[in-house]
Amino acid sequence: MAWAALFISAALAAAEPEPRVLFDASNGFQLGELQPRAVSVSRADHRLRIDAPAIDAGGDRRGVVFPLREAERDLARFRHVEIEIANAGPAPLVFTFWARSGHGWGGVSTFSATQNPSGRETIAPGVSATLRVDLHAKYSGREVYTKAIDPSAVRWLELVFENDRQPVAATVRAIRALGRGPEERHDASRRVRVPEVVEAPPAPGRRVYQSLPGWETTAVRHVLALPREWVPGRTFPVIVEYTGNVFYHKYCHSTGRTEQGNLAYGLARGEEFICLNLPFISEDGKREQVDGWGDIGRTEEYCLAALAFIQEKYGGDPRAVFFTGFSRGSYAANYLALRDDRIASVWAGFLTLHNPGADWPAGKERGWRGVDVGWNERAARMKGPWFHQNDELGAEVHVDVEFLEDRPSTIATRRWLHEQVAKARGR
Repeated sequence: MAWAALFISAALAAAEPEPRVLFDASNGFQLGELQPRAVSVSRADHRLRIDAPAIDAGGDRRGVVFPLREAERDLARFRHVEIEIANAGPAPLVFTFWARSGHGWGGVSTFSATQNPSGRETIAPGVSATLRVDLHAKYSGREVYTKAIDPSAVRWLELVFENDRQPVAATVRAIRALGRGPEERHDASRRVRVPEVVEAPPAPGRRVYQSLPGWETTAVRHVLALPREWVPGRTFPVIVEYTGNVFYHKYCHSTGRTEQGNLAYGLARGEEFICLNLPFISEDGKREQVDGWGDIGRTEEYCLAALAFIQEKYGGDPRAVFFTGFSRGSYAANYLALRDDRIASVWAGFLTLHNPGADWPAGKERGWRGVDVGWNERAARMKGPWFHQNDELGAEVHVDVEFLEDRPSTIATRRWLHEQVAKARGR
């Protein structure tokens, strides 16, 4: 019996894959900045040192991207990605470390050292830590079919700093994949694969960045996705989407930017609908507002101009324009989409978490950033119907992938959307 136990133990040990080094400070690894910020990266003493200057609160987060070579992206046989990191600055280092697959997968972050429900880690000055990302993490809801990322296609890793208004310094010794992943095969066949946004002319089945006429001298752009069956001369219903704030959570990698929006494309599956991801506009009118409302008047003007442009150039059907949004974007169904009679008249329906036409509940605490002020007045302008069905992703999950799996709630939402298109067109 003792020999049998020893044999089993040895067999299990043999099945454990050798750790795979994904980054080592001495191996000449290619790095990329997370955002266009002045992040300084250097190598010394077998460590990568990262220095990031202070930024204003509410702006883009700072950090570094670790892209994986194509031959290294299949990490399905491993359980974790591990990072060795130290705080080289004078203040506590607050950060999240992410594994990401792109194409609509939200990503998974560290959740090991502090067990902070936000998913953020904090390291005191001069302290080192080894943290792990679970490559096979899955949302906890009852109707979840796929994992939070595709472990067989981990395209990049990200280190995102959360310290607003102060400089940070960190060192990274190594990043590796290790541990044995589960035996069951990850099946992504029931998930919509969202195309990456590209710098190219609009075309059927493609998601592209686009500048609105009159805004070319600014950094403000939107994202346009034409359906695969798009042809000139036909009309197509339109789904307009607004993103949430810049926010990094255990299950929420939110940049606050238009290109990250997944809801509209998930609903359409790349078919039948024009998907239009629109930006919130900064107070100076020169850039996209990734956190907060910015200049809501300019944002409204941009929305109306974009819809007119899409209707003229690509056959957007003015009778069938629908609103959706994640987090901040859901509140915007009332705060922006019902702001005045002019914009309130364009919507054939709303697909959001918050009902934009319902009265603000009596006694409820003030809404996020004053969104409750004037809510009831705006709600009275709502003409189109509203729909929302519980997504069942899990109570702690706050992420814009609600419509990427063919779950019952998603199928019901798509059915409602197609019914409303038919009604709007008088069929």
